[in-house]
Amino acid sequence: MNTNQAEFNYKRITTFIITAYIMSWLIWLPNLISYNFSVSWEYSKLLHLTGGLGPLVAAIITAKIYYKKKGLKEYLKYKLLKFSDPKWIFIALLMPSGFFLFSYLITGVIFGEWTDPALIGINSKIPFENQFLILLSWIFFYGIGEESGWRGFIFPELMKKFNLQTSALYTALIWGGWHLPIFFYDNNFQAMGLMGLLGWLVGLIFGSFILGWLTLKSEWNLWPAILWHAAFNFFTAGDKINPLYPALTTMMVIIFGLWLSRKY
Repeated sequence: MNTNQAEFNYKRITTFIITAYIMSWLIWLPNLISYNFSVSWEYSKLLHLTGGLGPLVAAIITAKIYYKKKGLKEYLKYKLLKFSDPKWIFIALLMPSGFFLFSYLITGVIFGEWTDPALIGINSKIPFENQFLILLSWIFFYGIGEESGWRGFIFPELMKKFNLQTSALYTALIWGGWHLPIFFYDNNFQAMGLMGLLGWLVGLIFGSFILGWLTLKSEWNLWPAILWHAAFNFFTAGDKINPLYPALTTMMVIIFGLWLSRKY
């Protein structure tokens, strides 16, 4: 059975959400405990990364339960093991790269700050300092790991009942809730404040719409969404760059998402 053609069913959605949350939250739990309590272990960068695989595991488990072996094989074959039209791969990489370049130029021209390109993407929560390895980490753990669930499973399930905008909104809310434990051990998330949190959530909603649109355009293949997600994280999650870069980049995501929603 094609996982995109079956009837809408809340049980599949509920099973996926519970499984994704449990898988990721259990992996992140030692980091949460070590941050807030005096224990014998320290924060693990590898656990922080591995938690990103929860949605992938949840999608595989849920597909196997409800679509059986044949449905799971179709899910893996058409969404992950094949590449989409190169056009959409190119567009997916161009968007976050272009948004960041705009932010870089604006910050340089207006404020006179030109950050060393060698610092872009460097993140203390990833156990590598090589930019290429950091990008590969984003692609695997939070590109494949997350998008296999959000755009690979929950979004197409919601599209069986709702339109693109509504499906993307519900996906974003589920996606946002999944991040909850990170707020209790990650300094960057804790430093957001109320306005920063609202900006992050709005950016997540419009990012969800763009990623949903990319997934539809690529005929449900996940590689455009995977690479967009990974590139966006690479450019915005670095902790050695000016905070204006991720703020302006997110603003561009919102503007493009608004334009896209009006067009479609």
